[in-house]
This record gives sequence, structure tokens and C-alpha cells, in this order.
Amino acid sequence: MVKNTKDDDKKAVDKNAARYFENITKEENRQKGKHAYSKKTDHL
Repeated sequence: MVKNTKDDDKKAVDKNAARYFENITKEENRQKGKHAYSKKTDHL
């Protein structure tokens, strides 16, 4: 017996909203100086 599954009853996922908040936090961290890329190594 094959079950008939419909996609009609699934909730719509708003990926843009999640990406928006992710970009906001990335930008805030960048302005605070977190995760700054530097070629100089501290351990040598």
C-alpha cells in the first residue's frame, strides 16, 4: 500500500529571515573585531 503524501500541509520555511538574522550577527561581530583574519601568527 502506497501512502499518498501531499506537500500542501507542510509549513513554509522562511529561509530568507534566518539568513537575514545570520548576516546581522556576522556584521555585528565584524564591527566588534571578532574573527578577524590575520596572517601573523601568535605562536611563533
